[in-house]
Amino acid sequence: MKEGGGAALAVITDDRFGDTVIERSVLGPAGVELEVAKCRSSAEVAAAGRAADALLVNMATVDAAAIESLERCRVIARYGVGLDNVDLDAAGRRGIAVANVPGYCDREVAEHALGLILSCARGIARRDRAVREGAWNVAAPGRRVSGSTLGILGFGGTAKALARAALGLGFDAILVWSPRISAERVDAAIGGAAAALGAVVRPAAFDEVFIRSDWVSIHLPLKPQTRGIVGARELGLMKRDATVINTSRGAVLDEEALVDALSEARMAGAGLDVFTAEPLPQGSRLRSLPGVVLTDHSAYASRESVADLRRRTAENALAELRRCGVVR
Repeated sequence: MKEGGGAALAVITDDRFGDTVIERSVLGPAGVELEVAKCRSSAEVAAAGRAADALLVNMATVDAAAIESLERCRVIARYGVGLDNVDLDAAGRRGIAVANVPGYCDREVAEHALGLILSCARGIARRDRAVREGAWNVAAPGRRVSGSTLGILGFGGTAKALARAALGLGFDAILVWSPRISAERVDAAIGGAAAALGAVVRPAAFDEVFIRSDWVSIHLPLKPQTRGIVGARELGLMKRDATVINTSRGAVLDEEALVDALSEARMAGAGLDVFTAEPLPQGSRLRSLPGVVLTDHSAYASRESVADLRRRTAENALAELRRCGVVR
């Protein structure tokens, strides 16, 4: 129950999971009522959340206009790691806490990125389509992953998990770049496992990752300084038989530059789980390029990770409501 009487209210702005059993199991015992909205716009968020003490947000846009309309909100709890759909400055001005769920899907994203690498290397998705259509002995020779070089942009949870998962595949080297990369950070996170396998994992300069790598996997958050960070110049540094993998955010990669590079055979392929516009538009040229493997922004998803995400998001909301004295 709310301090002073009455029930606190949490609103899920946009549901992706089909039920609220996990959220209610966390919020209900504390006396927090839960409502589910179907917000597709800032105006709908403002209307649905006007009387809410907490917002639980999936993909809905919670911009400054929506935040200014929130009369009682103490916390915006995001289902996920990224916060690019929440105006953090506007929330801060209103004294509204914003919480995310770091780390809940690190292994899933790493496994998905590795799966995209292997699918591109061995032509698995292309061969699957061809066999279903009656083809056999498809003339699309793959390439060996062992002995090649993996480049990783970013060194957060998913990037570290990818580096660890990739160690056993026999990469000649794993090169890591992030704005704050250092040999000490790499050694602390990966050094022991790499040494045990005789693998080379080291920090590298930004351009070196593109120049030397056969596979470049992107694991960067979407911020003003990372938007379009992989563009025509960076793709132009890559080997002609190199492939880019993106499981982070679509807008960190210039899709038009990527399409141009692939269409002109200046690089071999791409494995993409995220896109500038989602769902991927029917007219996107990425759909027709043979060297591209596409998935539906699903790298984060497993039964285990989704359950963890939902529970921790509700716990984040409840913790802040308790901290503020809204509920006991």
